[in-house]
Amino acid sequence: MVFVDTSSSENKIYEHPTELLQNLIRFNTTNPPGNEAACISYINDLLTAAGFETAIFAKDPDRPNLITRLKGNGNAPPLLLYGHVDVVTAAFQEWAHPPFEAKEADGFIWGRGALDMKGGLAMMLSAVMRAKAEKLAPEGDLVLAVLSDEEAGSDFGAKYLVESHPEQFTGIRYAIGEFGGYPLYMGNKKFYPIQIAEKQAC
Repeated sequence: MVFVDTSSSENKIYEHPTELLQNLIRFNTTNPPGNEAACISYINDLLTAAGFETAIFAKDPDRPNLITRLKGNGNAPPLLLYGHVDVVTAAFQEWAHPPFEAKEADGFIWGRGALDMKGGLAMMLSAVMRAKAEKLAPEGDLVLAVLSDEEAGSDFGAKYLVESHPEQFTGIRYAIGEFGGYPLYMGNKKFYPIQIAEKQAC
């Protein structure tokens, strides 16, 4: 049983990304085995309540993937936002707070997946839901892909999608994913790392 805090209005949870992150962490999506279905279902409910049309693609019913799209005005190629809900194991590790409790302490949210990558996914979800609520019309479509099985080869996630449903990515040239775009300091200089073909193993 997963406890999901619904104290905020679910149709405006984009205004509460910390709470959204906590809700995502509370789903134990340790891979293996993954069992991402309940977490994906929760995300699907949020998006459909916000007015998005969603599509679920699954090689295995317990390992689904979700894709949704915020329509743009067609003046630019679509931009892909993608994140995964599965996490690596927390077994046999010492934790200051239980890994799936999503406790807020010392100014941080503690939990498995807070960084990799339910934190990033919470930001993407908040961004697209806010854009929808504020009737933003981007230059190109925003395509959000919420994936399973990133931590163990992507056979049920990204690899499955690009091999079995390539039409979902037609026209996409750029993507925002797990890494890149944040400042990195080396010496006295600031760098913004950009990765190319980071998932080329797939």
